[in-house]
Amino acid sequence: MIYVFWHQNPDTDSYCSAVAYASFLQDMWQPATPVALWTPNAETAFIFSKFAVSLPPYIETLPAWTQIVLVDHNEAWQSISQRDQLDILAVFDHHKIAWFETTGPVMMRCDVVWCTATILLEYMQEQWWTPPKHIAWLMLAAIISDTLLFTSPTTTDRDRAAADFLAQQAEIDDMNVFAQQMFDAKSDLSGMNPDEIITMDYKEFTAWAKTFAWWVIETTNPSFALDQKEDLLAAMRHRQETTWLDYIFVSIVDIFQSTNTTLVLSDDEAALLAEVFGVTTDNQLADLWSRISRKKEMIPQMSAQLQRE
Repeated sequence: MIYVFWHQNPDTDSYCSAVAYASFLQDMWQPATPVALWTPNAETAFIFSKFAVSLPPYIETLPAWTQIVLVDHNEAWQSISQRDQLDILAVFDHHKIAWFETTGPVMMRCDVVWCTATILLEYMQEQWWTPPKHIAWLMLAAIISDTLLFTSPTTTDRDRAAADFLAQQAEIDDMNVFAQQMFDAKSDLSGMNPDEIITMDYKEFTAWAKTFAWWVIETTNPSFALDQKEDLLAAMRHRQETTWLDYIFVSIVDIFQSTNTTLVLSDDEAALLAEVFGVTTDNQLADLWSRISRKKEMIPQMSAQLQRE
């Protein structure tokens, strides 16, 4: 059995891409199944429920030298804890390559697009395979989610072309209506505690001798998160006190207005933001304008500054 899985703290792209590739392998007469390392976020759960697709089962470990495929990640710290003891067959990713080593040859499709589902669709089409309707739904949802309906500055023409093809295959006439439903589900933070809110979408990074985490809350209702600012800051402070992180940032991104308001935990974070982006912090909030792409507009600049220090 080939197990297809995504990174910890997954987004919609990672969930949907794993299910899509496992479906492709099954049609290629290869035993495969998608599995989860983490619970889905509200947007992902909504999508799977809307299209009546079963969520993959959760796992913690696999037997040694089990065959696996990685989607939407390649870095070891984001993956299953025992990854060095497993047999990696393939990797599909659109992030930087880091801390990656295999025991044998591996098929890698890593490219400069904004969504793993885009890479997968192109690969599937090369194999003369067209995703069935329910898989097309999931892959389209992945692209809409990752590109914020093509508003992200890193969206490529290939992402748009893939979305157009998948919309036809899924028989979705209006992607805007579909996207609105997805983003409404993503923005529903009711019933979540502050720690759950800030860890919906986070990643940790190392730059020289410094480690930092950057959480992103993508929402159509930023005021809901901002009204909980003090509780969110307390959750951030607790995270920093109980981890090895030197800096923590939480950005509240308004999906439709394409704005970024970042919570600033301390004077250290405020000074770093001022050095990197030339912004001032007022009442523990910094306006990062239209920087909505963590991968392109936040992390590279922050990492470069920390490496200079």
